Amino acid sequence: MKRLILVIAFITSLSVLASAQQKTSKTPAQKAAHKTQALQKKLNLTASQTKEVNAIFLTAATRADSVKVHKGDKKANKAAHKAIEAQTDQKLNAVFNADQKKAYAALKEAKKEKHARNKAAAAATAPPKQ
Repeated sequence: MKRLILVIAFITSLSVLASAQQKTSKTPAQKAAHKTQALQKKLNLTASQTKEVNAIFLTAATRADSVKVHKGDKKANKAAHKAIEAQTDQKLNAVFNADQKKAYAALKEAKKEKHARNKAAAAATAPPKQ
């Protein structure tokens, strides 16, 4: 009886671990909607701005997904992603008014600082390379 319970527990734990490993990827439309909703809340976008921002993010997400499909050179992919991000920022700044541009710049700067802090913390805890 104890063996049966142990076997059932082992099989259950394996299935739980296997399901935890599966990643579900968002579609470009879902990514665009999520980013648009976040900016809409933070920048108080109008209805027309929201539609334009969603279209911009949808285009960017579609282009980024097409770059991911081509699993080639990491440096080339990184450069492509930076180009997509730069074009997206340029298009977004054309849609925003002056106050929204300032708030968007502040959001980007905060995100950059958070990334730098996380990178520094990861480097501090990582074992030294040999």
